[in-house]
Amino acid sequence: MAALEKTGCYEANASFNVSLPQSDKDVVYEVSLASAPAPADKLSPCSYLTEWGLETPSGTVKGFSAYFDGHHYRYRNERLQEYHMDWDSIPFMSRGNSVGVQGNAQFTDLYPCYIAKELAGMENDDRYTLDIKSDVTFDGKKAVEITAVMKVNDVTAMEKRFIFDASTMMPMRIDTESNPGQITEQSMLVSYHYPAEMHCPELSEESLMALYPEVFEKYRENNFRIENLAGTQFPTFSLPTTTGERYTYHRGDSFAAPTVIAILDPSAGFNAELVEGVRGAVDRLPSQADVIWVFNSTNIDAIESVIPSIRPGEHLLMNGKSLVRDCGVASMPVVIMTDTAGKVKNVVLGFNKELGNIVLQTMALVE
Repeated sequence: MAALEKTGCYEANASFNVSLPQSDKDVVYEVSLASAPAPADKLSPCSYLTEWGLETPSGTVKGFSAYFDGHHYRYRNERLQEYHMDWDSIPFMSRGNSVGVQGNAQFTDLYPCYIAKELAGMENDDRYTLDIKSDVTFDGKKAVEITAVMKVNDVTAMEKRFIFDASTMMPMRIDTESNPGQITEQSMLVSYHYPAEMHCPELSEESLMALYPEVFEKYRENNFRIENLAGTQFPTFSLPTTTGERYTYHRGDSFAAPTVIAILDPSAGFNAELVEGVRGAVDRLPSQADVIWVFNSTNIDAIESVIPSIRPGEHLLMNGKSLVRDCGVASMPVVIMTDTAGKVKNVVLGFNKELGNIVLQTMALVE
């Protein structure tokens, strides 16, 4: 495992085959892996760029994921998500058995440094039994084979076999059997292929934008200008509340009710008047509407000086800089009105005396 942890510049192509008992055709991903060691990075043992393709009846589906210096990007299904440690650290944190976004992106576990983390976790988990053979041959080369068996309540839940080149400890093949013998059985086979020389990828937002100009132009969620938000789906966000919980919304999901989202700076003027106007309008609506108060600050005292307490149907969120960015907000306050389906119906920039009437008229017509 020490050799895996100390992998330098790394490049490989991998074929990732998934077999299901109810299907006679494998799902086959072709994956390109490139990584560079990041010994000083506490979030990931390496920076990486993963590119993948999947042949489907309608054509090739492609995607990618990348991590470097506290920045994570992932693209698939015409959606580019991005996470930045300086905006919001929570998605990068491990919670229980769940790793942060930088470690759970598709195919990240194929990198040597992440395989090392996985094996170390298995060694320290009583559910796993490891067997190491250092005298095997694979594809005509001397190899090391590590087999891991996971049992839950004396039932085998997973069998995983790693084969490494004996001289370099680079992975050559990984076989995984999940729920063997069960109706939910799934088999995965990964075969690695290496170039003659390996180079470290140069990773930055600029380099990613140069590689994928169309993706960043068309599918980047934070490309919106606030003036163009009306008529679009409200962007994904996951923000902490002032009481330590977390409120998460995914683009395309529904809200519980038509919703007013007010984005505020606690140090700006007219906050009290804005809160009064929004609440007054909601009180006069013929049906329920929720209100989400989003502050760009983490100063709870300052936030609660504007909104000392919330009412039923309200949510009080802080550290909203990522949402400010994704909505294209240049100055605050901003009031955004959506229907239950999450489609933005109207946007009000700044505070004016007609705010309450605008909220009332807009929200009275949405469902």
